[in-house]
Amino acid sequence: MFDIITTEFQKIKRYNILWVGIVAIIFSALLAVFQIISSHGNEPLTYESFANGVIWNNFSLAFPFGITLIGGYLINREYTDQTLKNILTVPVSFRKLLVGKLIVIGGLTVLLSFFSFLCTVILGLIFCHINISVTIVVKSLFQLLIVNLCCYVAVLPIIVYFGCKQNTFLAGVGIAFVYSFCGVFVAGRNLTDFYPITAGLGLARYNNGGGIVYQPLIGVMTLIVILIVTAILLALTPNYDKVMTISKKKVVKRKKSSHK
Repeated sequence: MFDIITTEFQKIKRYNILWVGIVAIIFSALLAVFQIISSHGNEPLTYESFANGVIWNNFSLAFPFGITLIGGYLINREYTDQTLKNILTVPVSFRKLLVGKLIVIGGLTVLLSFFSFLCTVILGLIFCHINISVTIVVKSLFQLLIVNLCCYVAVLPIIVYFGCKQNTFLAGVGIAFVYSFCGVFVAGRNLTDFYPITAGLGLARYNNGGGIVYQPLIGVMTLIVILIVTAILLALTPNYDKVMTISKKKVVKRKKSSHK
């Protein structure tokens, strides 16, 4: 497993897909700047309210979409580059390969979370003039990390399900986008801890001045259910021969339809 993870990180260096995640994070932070400026008017901006805005944009826009896109792309490259059949002759099972990729995607989530924190601190120092302290800055780091990791857990079933089929990961990305956007209407209400995308808000003690009462235990149980669903999907993952047979059938059908 360690060799798989190491190899996957080496592969990532060759892919430009990571720029999508980086751009999404920068967009999330810049959007928070415009949102907080427009809502506060001439009032002084606080770092905490700005960091809350970044967290909100991350779970509702940037991270579920970005993680699913990057994860689906990394898995799909094994099909398109014709490397899957070579990897699995080592031998490495398709299930084990997927688990290794999911771990790598989790590592990328952590790295992107730190980048998001860096963008938040830099823009916070530029635009926020009061209520900046080491305690609040460190608090924002942990909140960003917790919420983003919870978003990663929330989209795991989508990545696994669409990763078992060639060239279908973009459909998963679309579902993840709708999935995260619906979190906007759930957050701050009684269903916050029950909805996987927003469950991390309670665990991070996110507070945007709404006096929200969270139930962290329910949030933990929600994410555990998601992990169980992911484990079931991994257990039902077809073997290499079946995966490639399905992929070949799709290619043949496309060729026949193009000739018509």
